Amino acid sequence: MDSFRTLIPYLRLHQRQYVIGLIAVVIANSFSLLPYYFIRLTIDGLTGQVDTDPATTGITLGTAGLYALGIVGAALTSGAFMLLMRRMIVIASRQTEYEIRRDLFAHLQGLDKPYYDRARTGDLMNRLTGDLSAVREMLGFGAWQIVNIVSGFVTAFAVMFSLSWQLTLIVLAIVPVIVGVLTYLARQINVRHRLAQEQNSLIAAKAQENFSGARVVKGYAIENREIDDYRAMNLELLRRNIALTKVDGPLRSFMSLLLGLAFGVILLVGGRLILAPDSTFTVGMFVQFVGTLERLTFPMLMVGWITGVTQRGLASWLRLKEIFDSQPLVRDEPGRTDPTLRTVTGDVTFENVSLRYGDRTVLNGVNLHVPAGTFLGVTGPTGSGKTVLAQLLTRSMDPTAGRVLVDGQDVRVLPLRTLRDAISVVPQEPFLFSDTIANNIGFGLDNRDLPPVPTGVSVVGAPPPDDIPQQPDPARVREAARLAGLTEDVDGFPQGFDTSLGERGVTLSGGQRQRTAIARAIVREPRILILDDSLSAVDTETERRILDGLREISRGRTVILIAHRVSTLRHADQIVVLEEGRVTEQGSHDELLERGGHYAQLERLQRLASDLDADDEAPLDPEAAADRLENAPTPEQVTR
Repeated sequence: MDSFRTLIPYLRLHQRQYVIGLIAVVIANSFSLLPYYFIRLTIDGLTGQVDTDPATTGITLGTAGLYALGIVGAALTSGAFMLLMRRMIVIASRQTEYEIRRDLFAHLQGLDKPYYDRARTGDLMNRLTGDLSAVREMLGFGAWQIVNIVSGFVTAFAVMFSLSWQLTLIVLAIVPVIVGVLTYLARQINVRHRLAQEQNSLIAAKAQENFSGARVVKGYAIENREIDDYRAMNLELLRRNIALTKVDGPLRSFMSLLLGLAFGVILLVGGRLILAPDSTFTVGMFVQFVGTLERLTFPMLMVGWITGVTQRGLASWLRLKEIFDSQPLVRDEPGRTDPTLRTVTGDVTFENVSLRYGDRTVLNGVNLHVPAGTFLGVTGPTGSGKTVLAQLLTRSMDPTAGRVLVDGQDVRVLPLRTLRDAISVVPQEPFLFSDTIANNIGFGLDNRDLPPVPTGVSVVGAPPPDDIPQQPDPARVREAARLAGLTEDVDGFPQGFDTSLGERGVTLSGGQRQRTAIARAIVREPRILILDDSLSAVDTETERRILDGLREISRGRTVILIAHRVSTLRHADQIVVLEEGRVTEQGSHDELLERGGHYAQLERLQRLASDLDADDEAPLDPEAAADRLENAPTPEQVTR
């Protein structure tokens, strides 16, 4: 019940619909019992047993006609209220499903990088579909059936007691047995449904990863291994579903058995009551009693099914509640975040910043100032903390110690929306959507003025959603593509910027994906632009065009370029070298070359590699080759 209490806020949004629907169920159940009353009067009238007076005559044809009209009227009234109930409760459950899905998605959008590092996409998809459908079924069909069963039992037992308390006690004798069995099976259903849904999530995650990584699977020719893994996971799901069916299936059979026994005993005892010499229990009353009991047959059979629906819904709601209970580690904090800060100029400072992952130190005492408008290059060995530096600036995570400042303000004081609106990031592995090239480039446009989507409110009477431009400004998209060196490639496509990309942009080459991501970052005209090794998949000529475009837009903007190529970094205003989480070198390209440190060794090694590539195309004089090898860095210098 604790899990159900957390659903109450959503039910309150539609309490009028639920109240009307539930009242309609009670009225419908009451009218559904009237036909048996009219049948009783008709039978007793036809047999001359309206009362115990033997001189009582039967009923007339007109009276029988009125009874028939009463049966029809009761059936029509019951049907009308049942229709009203379905329109109220079923529609309310669909609206509640929408509201939960909306709030779940909005909550997921607010969770941070650490959460998504742990979560699996397939599992989240299964919760947003399968689990949410189970909750909706519980709130819709399950809710009205529960009230239908309760009100049906109450009205039916009231009528049966008025007819014969002896027969009613026989029926009541089976109720404790039903309750005991249902309680036990309900617990089993809850546990086993949860296990089945967890396995469903694993299967969904496995399928999603295989579809996304289809080229890798085929490239390694491991299709059969993946099929075997998927088969094993499906067999486990089959085993868990069979275990669920073993406790879910017998419910209806068990109810049918009990009802059959009850009807047999009632026929025996009821017949004796009718045949007793001084009995006031008539044939018509017996028919009404059996008819009323028969009216309870479906609700009794549904008790088992509804128990399963309710337990599956509650188990699924617990899985959805796990998402709602997850909170981001990085968020705006009341009392600390200043909502009045709306603009950023781009001055960046790292003040004795350290970051630890468990026992591993990623950054250690980093001090760095990047004035607004500076073109900063960052390089260093793999794993030295370059990407983490960018993630701290965007508040994908917070430092363990020290402060990250933007315009002199701690980033934890700046509202997240203000901070991230001012920053564009091109990650190492760009993600593209299954959309056109134009829409991928213009993805971040036209969203700064959109109000936040309200959550926790009813969809009934809510204003229509704000219009989101479906087509970004073509001129801005094309200009961003030009600066990213992408225009020539796109113009060569049959549909140009309207070319649709496959999932994650698989129809583009690695370099084209990187340049599309660069264009997407540029088009927003951010105050701070971060490129995290985003030129690694382009050739030197394309790299030159992109860098020319970056220099063109960098005036008045802070650009942080993370790269390993010296040719990429050489024109930066300042270059920082990170090694083992520390800033070991800082200065211009020429200054760092003069110091002869890591950067100078990197430049020498890359220049040598470039010369050797050129030598593959032209024979080299043996003496020149010897001189080159003599001047080459030693392995100890290279790995320093």
